[in-house]
Amino acid sequence: MKTQRHLRILLNLEITGSAGLLFWWILFPVLLPVTNASQGFQDLVLDSRWIIVNLLGLFSGLFLCLGLPGIFLAHYCNFKLYGFWGLLLACTGIILFTAIQYYETLIWPAAAKINPELLYSGGALVSGNSAVLAGLLISGFILGAGYVLFGIAALKTGKYLKTAIWMLMAGVVIFGNGIIFAVRTIGLILFTSGTIWLSFHIRKNLHGQTC
Repeated sequence: MKTQRHLRILLNLEITGSAGLLFWWILFPVLLPVTNASQGFQDLVLDSRWIIVNLLGLFSGLFLCLGLPGIFLAHYCNFKLYGFWGLLLACTGIILFTAIQYYETLIWPAAAKINPELLYSGGALVSGNSAVLAGLLISGFILGAGYVLFGIAALKTGKYLKTAIWMLMAGVVIFGNGIIFAVRTIGLILFTSGTIWLSFHIRKNLHGQTC
């Protein structure tokens, strides 16, 4: 019973994180002046609502990382070893995504006040620095690779909703490696919808489950 209670907590964190991430993505263009971002990105970052809105994305990433093991633990004895490595990679990808959210939420406003040029489209903190750009690309790759590996292992167990697994795998690859906002939005919708659906289904069927 305690194990099931703990799994429900993890799955609830996963649901909350997924819903929060989607809500954050929708709120971003609604509450912030994104239309002039290409000409004055520093003004967007210095908007009084920037930190508040982005904190939602930051905490959602943390909840996703904490909750993902719940999906694995629900049927852990049916996973092959590469499924565990997929879980570790996926969690690493979420941690890196959350780290990006952290510096965008709190570091960017401070940098914009000191030197706005750092946040131009080719600025050192956006894409003008090779180390920063490489970090963004690598984090997206790790996130996608981890979820794909974990998803394939989950499908092999025969214990999970196949459609939901395919949705979250396709969605996270598109979102994590996409560039165009509309494309990333589609990816995020697929990812969060698949994750929420899968988590609800697992939580509903926890009763009497031994593994």
